[in-house]
Amino acid sequence: MEKLDDRLRAVASFVPAGARVADVGSDHAYLAMYLFTDGGADFVIATDKNEGPCEAARATLRSAGLLDKIPVRCGDGLMALEPGEVDYVCIAGMGGELITHILNAAPSVFGGLKRVVLQPMNDAPMLRAWLYKNGWHVADESLAEVDGRLYEIIAAEPGKEAVPEPVLLELGPVLCSRKPELYTRHVEERIAKYQRILDGLRRSGHPDIERIREIGAKIREMEGKQW
Repeated sequence: MEKLDDRLRAVASFVPAGARVADVGSDHAYLAMYLFTDGGADFVIATDKNEGPCEAARATLRSAGLLDKIPVRCGDGLMALEPGEVDYVCIAGMGGELITHILNAAPSVFGGLKRVVLQPMNDAPMLRAWLYKNGWHVADESLAEVDGRLYEIIAAEPGKEAVPEPVLLELGPVLCSRKPELYTRHVEERIAKYQRILDGLRRSGHPDIERIREIGAKIREMEGKQW
């Protein structure tokens, strides 16, 4: 089997044995196959929006002798699933805004899930905020590094909780609490990102003073969560 990188292993680690799970945006189906063969999932569906990735997934599963065990469906996000068909959904490698659209587009499926495991390529703070505003909360989080890049993995579960303060949405409430390996680098990279924005604002011919104060305050808040 194709070796799973640390990013997808981190996603898989948030899916319990015995789960009924869908890997949405499965591409070559490496995660779906791992969940079934190594993760102890009882039932796995691989889905993708486009026929090309679906055929790639079928080829992977066919070569592993698993095409009859892991169905591949072409469909748009959660709309490829029936309500109640799975309890867990993994969405990895997409932008945070796209992930919210996918979850929002199929309420009958999304509302019946026990957990979603999300690995956004960007906009993780916005994704966390969206989850809290829609009756979900961050139950667990982790960080993974692949080829020098850090990735955030968010495990969310249904249940309304108070929305964390903005700095925790930015950095991850569970990450801030547990401070796992790579956490300090995670915070440093976020601070560096906002420092670049701040420097650009200060160099502007007509600097937005209110925005400069806002970004400066955000940086100081993150510095306070660094250790």
